[in-house]
Amino acid sequence: MAQNQIRPESYGQWFMYFGDNKINDRWGLHTELQLRNYFLQNTVEQTLARLGANYYLNKFSMVSAGYGFIYTQPSAQNVEGTTLLEHRVWEQLILRHKTDNVFIEHRYRLEQRFIENISTGQAQYGDRVRYRLQALFPLYSISPRLRYFFINTYNEIFMNLGLNVSGQIFDRNRLYFAIGVQYSPKLNFQIGYLNQVISVPGDLTDVNHNLQIGVSYNLDAFFDLFN
Repeated sequence: MAQNQIRPESYGQWFMYFGDNKINDRWGLHTELQLRNYFLQNTVEQTLARLGANYYLNKFSMVSAGYGFIYTQPSAQNVEGTTLLEHRVWEQLILRHKTDNVFIEHRYRLEQRFIENISTGQAQYGDRVRYRLQALFPLYSISPRLRYFFINTYNEIFMNLGLNVSGQIFDRNRLYFAIGVQYSPKLNFQIGYLNQVISVPGDLTDVNHNLQIGVSYNLDAFFDLFN
């Protein structure tokens, strides 16, 4: 329910910050902030913030758990949608490996979602599972002049565990493509396109197209790929 609203416009933009910062060899802190569709009229705006702890099993895998806060509201009174507040607990496993010059990441995530409809006072609980397959292509293999540039692409599918949120097992699918630059070993920037297909009640789907601008600080997954 928290994100299953048909938007009057099929275009949006997401501004994103991600941080994965090691405290020591085993433990790290995950921070995240996303502003979705702000500064656009006639859209559903959403603020998403996550905080979590990372535990590094080895160089190629880690487990994480944390809390997410999501606030969704129409950008104007005449926009279809309701004001929603969600508290989310999440757990995940990340596995990485390299094939030639392609870096692959598998992310498996579980979510427990506590959703309140501010407009009606109703509350719901739902469980969701997500799987993301991500591929990173450094461009230094093409030319030394492109040493600090990369292509990032992923596909992520969301499935509800039960029918208590959207009314359907399939929740959404996200397909992403971006160009990035590794500004320093601890900082990279990405700009890309996200195609999102969302299942909504009544056997309908909302297909939307989003410009994404992201900043990652000390992204441990790719920290040593550009040295």
